[in-house]
Amino acid sequence: MWHIKEEGFDINKIAHYGNKFLIGHLNLGVRGTLDEFGKAEMVACHLPFIYDQVGQGWREPVNAFNPLYTRLYQGSSSLDVFKSKIISHEQILDISAGLYTRKTLFDDEGVEVLITSKRFICASGKRRIFGVYQIETNQDISLTLKTGIDLNVWDLHGPHLEDVIKEVDGSLYVFGKTHEKGQIISTAKKVTNSHNFKASYQEDDQKMLEVYQFDAKAKEIYQFYQYAYIGVDETKAVIEAEMNDMVTLGFNQAYVDQKNIWRSMWDDADVEIVGDDFAQLALRYSIYHLLILSPRLSKNSSIPARGISGQTYKGAIFWDTEIFMLPFYLNTDLNSAKSIIKYRISGLKGAKEKAKSYGYQGAFYAWESQENGFDACTDYNVTDVFTNRPVRTYFKDKQVHISGDIVYAIKSYIDRTKDDEILMEGALELILEVARFYLSYGRYNLLLDRFEILDVLGPDEYHERVSNNAFTNKLVSMVFETVIQYEKQFKDDKNMFFYNLVKKIDFYKELSLIKDLVHKVYLKEVDKDHLIEQFDGYNRLKDISKDELLKQKLHPNEYLGGSGLAGDTKIIKQADVITMLYLFKNDYEKEIHEKNFHYYEPLTEHGSSLSSSMYALIACHIGKPEYAYPLFMKSATIDITGESKTYAGKIYIGGTHPAASGGAYMTAIYGFAGLKIGDILELEPRLPESFKKMSFKIKHLGKQYQINLTKDHYDMKEI
Repeated sequence: MWHIKEEGFDINKIAHYGNKFLIGHLNLGVRGTLDEFGKAEMVACHLPFIYDQVGQGWREPVNAFNPLYTRLYQGSSSLDVFKSKIISHEQILDISAGLYTRKTLFDDEGVEVLITSKRFICASGKRRIFGVYQIETNQDISLTLKTGIDLNVWDLHGPHLEDVIKEVDGSLYVFGKTHEKGQIISTAKKVTNSHNFKASYQEDDQKMLEVYQFDAKAKEIYQFYQYAYIGVDETKAVIEAEMNDMVTLGFNQAYVDQKNIWRSMWDDADVEIVGDDFAQLALRYSIYHLLILSPRLSKNSSIPARGISGQTYKGAIFWDTEIFMLPFYLNTDLNSAKSIIKYRISGLKGAKEKAKSYGYQGAFYAWESQENGFDACTDYNVTDVFTNRPVRTYFKDKQVHISGDIVYAIKSYIDRTKDDEILMEGALELILEVARFYLSYGRYNLLLDRFEILDVLGPDEYHERVSNNAFTNKLVSMVFETVIQYEKQFKDDKNMFFYNLVKKIDFYKELSLIKDLVHKVYLKEVDKDHLIEQFDGYNRLKDISKDELLKQKLHPNEYLGGSGLAGDTKIIKQADVITMLYLFKNDYEKEIHEKNFHYYEPLTEHGSSLSSSMYALIACHIGKPEYAYPLFMKSATIDITGESKTYAGKIYIGGTHPAASGGAYMTAIYGFAGLKIGDILELEPRLPESFKKMSFKIKHLGKQYQINLTKDHYDMKEI
């Protein structure tokens, strides 16, 4: 169960398949589009973290010139999926090694031409693309192959590359300069072939092309090996050396190396399911996405909300990474886990600047974080489908829980690794500055003798500018408790680092206030029905079912939040109270989990890919894995089925959903397997009916464990 496959060509699924058959790593993502596709079909060689802004458009990552463009002609007729008769067509992604394959059998008046192309991106982290384009016919015919670099780049808010220079010097080279910072983005391509055909050069319609004209013999295989390199601020000499090394290595040997790297990654990360083949494939596909996004090769990189699939959400890092993806890396890849934490440490300056810009102190972390903690989020993140006017949203300025999410992640990392050194590498200062921000943002209510957090936006983005959101307030309480915990820890260790830092950043007053307020942070009470109100006044909102609400929509992409249809109802976008209950599950009795699950799940539209996994986890926690199973499958298959929102109003939000992938992994490990992590590891298996057995590995406190379990038995051994 290692292959994602689709048969037949469907013009309506081009965008979805581009996401579904994505390959790459955190330095380069190549969408799963066909060789002959171009800008209109959303081809992208995506460069995460290389940001650029043009005019008043959103600041977003850059897409490079496409070196994979290849088109085959029989006479003057182009063989492509739009114009030609297709006998069979399939796309395959081998997730065991990150190999994309396309096979198409064309019929041109009895002449059958089989095209098989394969490509992979070097798993070592370099921006190297290896490909082979193979041709086989059933008759002797004359063919023309045009292959090269497509300069017509798909952008959401571009064009980002200007001052373009083209060169032909043994290889094809094209250089462009980003608009904002003047970074040099280069694409180079070299082609070799199995029959030593010679090529002519052609420039056509914004393309640099090598043209091969040859007489093909029936049943003979013709292979054109494609080697491409994408550079960022690299000299031509460096690029040329990379190209020569790739050609010398060759496609076949490079693929052997590729498989070895992937085998090593899967050895730590795989989760084996016996009894449910589709769930097995879906979970492995989720893990595949987490592996291609691994920040293992960097010291302080994190993961964008849409991964490496394109420019959606400005290529920014959200809370998705800390809450939904970090748990995977804590179990399988601690270098990646540390990189995620270090990324936030490196963004502390930007978070302090953001807080200051709003008149607050401390660290207010970016909702859509780009380099150095810069917040790319705008005040208008949705376009109304009826008026075409931008809609004011409050994601940037009111989702203050982001800072607490980061502290939660740091604490989780330290609890799992005992890497206290990271506190002295900037994490402790981050925690103190987040606490300072919450002291600055919050309000002490004298009459009620409690510390409140007013005017916020919780995970449920349909209800804006609410007060005392249960999730947010719980995080604030946790941040204050964490400050006190680390003060005691450093004091017990007779380590003066904590107090020296307090002196350095002048935190004396704040530390005193935290000690006074830590038990006065207002946490939403559990009512007589064991329910927790999501925010002040939620219980007074209009009672309506999801179906009733959705019937009122006048446009399929209508935005429900803010002043939209859901704003004055109890219908919520995604798990909110339920997310709090999962993150702090030991603070609440199981009956509270159960009552809130059954109350909030019918009211949740699941308008975010983050939502289903939290409900699945709580369903497992209350002993109902059969409730959890469809929610788990929704998370695990979202990029297989393509059943997700692609527009918020008129704003394109398509792409992959790595947070859902992380949520699927979490459900499998912490939900179905029932893994409990403390000083020792424990399991409470709650396997769904279709699962007969699960096996996986876990890293914890410097050791690795092999875990095997069935519905009523498990064994765990150190390896």
